[in-house]
Amino acid sequence: MNPRIILLALGMFALGTDAFLVAGVLPVIAQETGVTEGLVGQLITVFALTYGLGAPVLAALTAHWPRHRVLMGALGLLGLANLASALSPSFPLLVLTRILAGCFAATYTPLAFAVGIELAPPAKRGQALALVVSGLNVATVLGAPLGTWIGEHFGWRLSFTLVAGLAGVALLFLVIFRLPTSATPATLSVKERLRPIIHPRVVLALFPALLWNVGVYVLYPYIALLLQQKLHISDVSVLLACFGLGIVLANWMSGRLSDRFGPDLLVVIFLVTLIVIQLALPLVTTTISSGAIMLLLWGMSFALLFIPQQQRLLTMAPAHANVILALNNSALYLGIAGGAAVGGLALRWLAVTQLASVGVLSMFIALLIVAITLRSKQEDWPLLC
Repeated sequence: MNPRIILLALGMFALGTDAFLVAGVLPVIAQETGVTEGLVGQLITVFALTYGLGAPVLAALTAHWPRHRVLMGALGLLGLANLASALSPSFPLLVLTRILAGCFAATYTPLAFAVGIELAPPAKRGQALALVVSGLNVATVLGAPLGTWIGEHFGWRLSFTLVAGLAGVALLFLVIFRLPTSATPATLSVKERLRPIIHPRVVLALFPALLWNVGVYVLYPYIALLLQQKLHISDVSVLLACFGLGIVLANWMSGRLSDRFGPDLLVVIFLVTLIVIQLALPLVTTTISSGAIMLLLWGMSFALLFIPQQQRLLTMAPAHANVILALNNSALYLGIAGGAAVGGLALRWLAVTQLASVGVLSMFIALLIVAITLRSKQEDWPLLC
């Protein structure tokens, strides 16, 4: 395996730490900036919304440029955006820096996947892709909890400085070891990139994914508040690591399960499991040990949906694999944005412990749509070719 793929994964580690960091340091930012926790949660909204909407647009705009230059440029600018977040003198400027970070993250991720596959021999491209993705997964176990711990003990500004440093180190190694010059790929317009989303089968598969991501992220950005209230502790970094560990374990399991069982069946089973666990989370979390177990199960049940969902989409639009997976990624980040926005709004009237039920309502609608589409035998519809 080409060792430069590990450097791409290091960039993904920096990006993942950035994406999951705010949830852990949310109370600290709110206290120092003097704004409400719900408003601080919108930092996650603007980052994710920029990522979700910007990914296909930025991919089309940079399609004429060499991949390796765009990738390294995006990584360097991501580091600078996080440094700007650390130095922001006011909350509105902090919001602006999160929008910029979302743009650069949306540019880096698909190119890291593409270049990682390019660096591997054909027989090992799947392993290369998994290695790049592992950077994002490890960030949920190590990066975000470490950033949370730093923020709780030394201030949230140093947490963003950590992300800037990680991005800088990854960029430095990529410059030293040099990525190969890539041929400029064929230009694909924004219209062509978005064409699959008007196909009924694809819409009915993407919309539930959007809804269950909304359901999880109604609660996740405010999970530090819930844990502090239920457990009466200030340091939640270890508990957040349990959520990330659940994601890593699920990614290892879901590939094996998806090879053995059909993706439709797995999506239904995992979605029902996620609903049950999220409903139980605020009720069962009464001790640190029970909180750790529930966060582990919550992370697992959420992440187990990802690969079966990808397989469902690939069977619906095999001729548009790259585009359809990009749109699935956009559904993830738009769900994060929508969930954080809904959660922040709901906190005006509801207690943080009630956010889980709000999220479950969105998941239940997603389950209903999945069940209806399976019952109406959508497999009889023509594939998108």
